[in-house]
Amino acid sequence: MTPVGTSLSLLERRAIEAEMLLRVFDAASASVGPERAQRILEQAVDSAALAAGQAFASTALQGGPSLAHFALVLERWQEGGVLDIRDIRQDQTALRFTVTRCGYVQRYADLGVPAHLCAVFSCRRDAAFAEGYSPHLAMERQETIAEGHAACRFVFRWLP
Repeated sequence: MTPVGTSLSLLERRAIEAEMLLRVFDAASASVGPERAQRILEQAVDSAALAAGQAFASTALQGGPSLAHFALVLERWQEGGVLDIRDIRQDQTALRFTVTRCGYVQRYADLGVPAHLCAVFSCRRDAAFAEGYSPHLAMERQETIAEGHAACRFVFRWLP
């Protein structure tokens, strides 16, 4: 699937998606209940993030996907100041960083997205994006701002 609205910032794109996902959630909840509706949204978000990871991987030159190439995505993720990322550390096997402010969470709150869906709409994407990028990339993250924690501490590991 070709990305739509590639000239939009990620925050603008996610806000548009969130408005539609929230409408789908409300409609599906009335038909199948909120738990099943959330699982449906999770599947849709996973699918979109997996495809986005694959698309980003396709931009890797000289040897294909790598941890060094993957680290370039941080620039896109920070566009427009939507994320404050600190303590970026990279070695041969891991990329580590901490997100201390997440504009997505605030934007979703402004749109009236319930707190339990903020993590589905945003945070859930990260692992599926990594999976789509490469089977050699694994993500670790125990806590998120969307879940009420002070920061999101990421580790992306490149596996043999």
